[in-house]
Amino acid sequence: MFWHIALISFRVGTPEQTRSDILSRLQHLGDDCGGPGAGVLFWRVEENLDLRKGVHLVEVGIFENEKAFRDFRLHEEHVAIGSTLREIADWKTIIIFHNPNSI
Repeated sequence: MFWHIALISFRVGTPEQTRSDILSRLQHLGDDCGGPGAGVLFWRVEENLDLRKGVHLVEVGIFENEKAFRDFRLHEEHVAIGSTLREIADWKTIIIFHNPNSI
């Protein structure tokens, strides 16, 4: 399994309506990119409750395997929202491989 975590920070001046629209789009992205049938086993995006470090959104995805993760990243919906985010936000990502059969 591949675990993907993104910490998203909106740039100063990003309007609240834009932030809300992005949150809604991101919350549906797992399903929009194929959901469980495409290997997206878990997808959740929420507002960060601790804004002290300037992280506004937290995104967590779990993918069945590397192919599912690659396909997700190349999906037109993911590419489109990535293009939008580049204009209004910065982010850090963490990607780890987890073997559920190991400790």
